[in-house]
Order: sequence, then structure tokens, then C-alpha cells
Amino acid sequence: MAVDYSLLETGSKVSDQKYTLTHEEVDLYLHAVQDDSERHLDSSGTELAPPMALAALSLRGVVIDLQIPGGTLHVGQEMEFKDAVRVGENLRCIASLASNNIRGDWRFMVVNLSVLRSSGDQVMEGKSTIMLPAENKIE
Repeated sequence: MAVDYSLLETGSKVSDQKYTLTHEEVDLYLHAVQDDSERHLDSSGTELAPPMALAALSLRGVVIDLQIPGGTLHVGQEMEFKDAVRVGENLRCIASLASNNIRGDWRFMVVNLSVLRSSGDQVMEGKSTIMLPAENKIE
């Protein structure tokens, strides 16, 4: 299905994905960001996910669901982490469109991001700004 970004309206849900944050995904994230620091554990000895891995996971659904093309720029983000997340937890990542504007030859899309536990408790919220060519339409 083609995505015509000019038809996306402010406030609309653009992604709603469920993930299980696995050890393998955390390892891939840590390798990608070249983080070889010590892993953090909770009081029961369960490994905690790096907070920015949640941000990356939340943005993954946006990239997939909006079919964001390679070469698009991720130009900014603001995140607030509300609680630690254990590796192995089931998470729901929801994104809605906060703004969708053209400036010159570029489209700036701001998405609000929310990551929830399976219980419904929010563990992260934030927003991310994506910049892509104004006439970009995936077919």
C-alpha cells in the first residue's frame, strides 16, 4: 500500500505495534550504538533494557508503518522515561502525528510516541521529528 504523506492528518494514529523486548534485540541495539558498558539489573537480578533502546523500538513501528524511505533524516527527539523496563517484557508502541508541514523542498513530520507495558502503564513518552523530501510518495 502506498503512503501519501500529504494526506496524513494531525492527531491520526500512524503506528500501533506490539513487541517483546528480547535479549537478542537488546544485544543488537548495544552493538549498533557500540555500547559495551556493564548491563543493569533490577533487584531480582533481571536485566534492564537501555532506555534509548525503547526509543529506537518506538520509532521502528513508525518507520515500518509509514514506509519511511532510506535517506530520510531523523532530526530531533525528546523522550521522557517513566520507569525501567525488564528485558523480556511485552510492550506496545503507539505513535500519532503531531504535525505534518512543508518547508521549502522538505516535509517535516513530528510524531508523538508512547510505549506501554502489557498492563497499560506508560514507560516512555516523547516526540520525534522526521525530515524527508516534500514530494516523497512511496508507491
